[in-house]
Amino acid sequence: MVELTQENYYQDTSRLSYSRYKRYKQCQAKAYTVDNGIWVEERDETPLLLGNYVHSYFESPEAHEKFMVENGNKLLAKTGKNKGKLKSDFVVGDKMIDSLKEDDGFNRLYHGYPSDKVEKEMIVYGEIEGVPVKGKLDSVNLSRGYFVDLKTMKSIYAEEWNAELRKRVPAAVNNILNFGYHGQLGLYRELLKQMTGQEFRPLIVAVSKENVPDKDILKIDEEWLEEGLDKIKSEIVEVWDVIQGKQKPTKCGHCDFCRSSKKLDAVVSLNDLIGGA
Repeated sequence: MVELTQENYYQDTSRLSYSRYKRYKQCQAKAYTVDNGIWVEERDETPLLLGNYVHSYFESPEAHEKFMVENGNKLLAKTGKNKGKLKSDFVVGDKMIDSLKEDDGFNRLYHGYPSDKVEKEMIVYGEIEGVPVKGKLDSVNLSRGYFVDLKTMKSIYAEEWNAELRKRVPAAVNNILNFGYHGQLGLYRELLKQMTGQEFRPLIVAVSKENVPDKDILKIDEEWLEEGLDKIKSEIVEVWDVIQGKQKPTKCGHCDFCRSSKKLDAVVSLNDLIGGA
């Protein structure tokens, strides 16, 4: 199996990343066709670019400079009154960076104390249910036994409806549960344990994309970490079998790929729509 490095991490397909696993859970057929060059996905790059813009700043000056060299033109407005200047999303990105960079609590947590051994963008790997898996951790404090994931989100405390919990919750709850971050962090904790033999405590530094960014250090309780990892364990073998061509990928029926080949061959009742909501 290929030895993982910072240079080949994203090109490597011999191990399953969490983001790739998530794409297959959204729609196996779409993910399979994208992976094999059959379908070209059109998507807004802005959320990913914004996340990487903020992440690279706190990784190192060199990482941020490299990001700007590779992506700088994508951050600039091409038309309108702001032509040639940062797009509004990245103006907010600068505000997010400013809200954290002088915060002593954040700096101690993310960068550690001078005597701490802290590794940024640490590559972890191992096996889950026999499937080779990999991950990249934003900041791992090897001296103090915790790791930090920096998450940008629309809001932390604005109330939103959660259908599963059947109540209004702070937006950060929906962000974590809907994107499966409790599973992702449970997975990363397990991979760290496999590599080091030690238990690590996962933490999230959440920063909001609001005009005046909010921020908080969030802990995911143990039962949520276990539930998230158990879900991955129950699904990961099927995902890997599809990737390897051992099992035919199924369609979700609703994504852009599935809509592109949809045929009108059935009648859907109102009750069917209500039941499938």
